[in-house]
Amino acid sequence: MATNHSSCGCIAVGRRGFTLVELLVVIAIIGVMVGLLLPAVQAAREAARRMQCSNNLKQIGLALHNYESAHRTFPPGFISRVTGAWPGGGNDPIPESGPGWSVFAMILQQLEQGNLHDTINFSLPITSPINQPARRTVVKEYQCPSDAWSTPVTVWPATLGINDLASISYTCSLGGANPANAPGYTAMYEEQPFNGMFHRNVAVRHADIIDGTSNTLGMGERASMFSPNGWAGVIPTAQTVFSPLIAQRRGQVVGATARPAITMTTVHVRSGGPNAPTGSPGGFWSPHPGGCLFMLMDGSTHTISTNVDMPIFRAMAGRNDGITFTLP
Repeated sequence: MATNHSSCGCIAVGRRGFTLVELLVVIAIIGVMVGLLLPAVQAAREAARRMQCSNNLKQIGLALHNYESAHRTFPPGFISRVTGAWPGGGNDPIPESGPGWSVFAMILQQLEQGNLHDTINFSLPITSPINQPARRTVVKEYQCPSDAWSTPVTVWPATLGINDLASISYTCSLGGANPANAPGYTAMYEEQPFNGMFHRNVAVRHADIIDGTSNTLGMGERASMFSPNGWAGVIPTAQTVFSPLIAQRRGQVVGATARPAITMTTVHVRSGGPNAPTGSPGGFWSPHPGGCLFMLMDGSTHTISTNVDMPIFRAMAGRNDGITFTLP
C-alpha cells in the first residue's frame, strides 16, 4: 500500500519482514538438511581415506616386487644379529643386538625415496645418532590418512631414550598355522621355521611361496593410534604396547600389555581376527569401519573382517600350508 505525502511529494512503501515463527521454521529446515548432509560428507571423506590407504599398500606391494626383481628375493622382515637362545615362551624375546632395519627401510629406493635410503647407515643401529635424521623422517606411503597418531613415536620403555621415530600404519605378516596344520596350533613370534612372508634375517623367494602369491598375506594395517611404532624397524629390548588411547579404553596403563621387540615390524595371526576387541598390540588393527586392509603377495589389496573364520585367516597368513581360499 502506498501513501502520498503531499508535503514532500514522496511515496512510502510498506515492507513486511519474517515473523519469528517463519524464522524458526527456516532454521529448523537448515538444521535438518545439515544433519542429513554431514554423515554423507563424513562417509565420503572416510571412503577417500580408505582408498588412499589401499593405494599405500599397493605402492608398498609394487616396491616389494621391484625389490625382488633386483635381488631375486623379497627383503627380510628386519635384520638383526641374534646373540643368544630363545627362552621358548610365546612372548619371550630372543637376545639380539640389531641393527634392526626393517623391510620398510629396505624398499625405500623402490618407493622413490632413494635420497632417504642413501642417508641410512644400515650397518649401524637405528638408535645411532648418525641415523637420527632418517628414523625421524615421515614417509607418506607408510601413513594411513585415517590413522589419528600424529606425533613422533616414543619407544617403550621410555628409558631406552628414543622418542623420535616417524610412525607407521602397517606391519608385516610372519605367519599363522604351522606347516603341519596341527589342530589348535598358535604361532609364537620367535618360533622357527616360520611360515609367513617376513621374519628376522630370512629373505623369502618366490619359489618359497608354495600356496601362491594370491593366497598369501604380506602386510596389513596396524595403526599407530592403536599401537605406536616406527617404520625404521626393530630396536632390541624394546616392546610394542597399546597407545594411551587404547590402553585407557581397556582400563590399563600403557605397558600393562606388551609384546616383544620383533612385533615392532612383524606380527602373526594367532587367536583373533583383525581389530579383535581382545587383541594385543602385536596384531592387525585398522581405523576403518568394517575390517582391516591387507595386501596379498600378488600386490592386490582386500578388506578382511574381524569376524573372519580363524582357520582361514591363519591359512591366509601362511605361504606353504597347502591351503588356498577365495576372497570376495
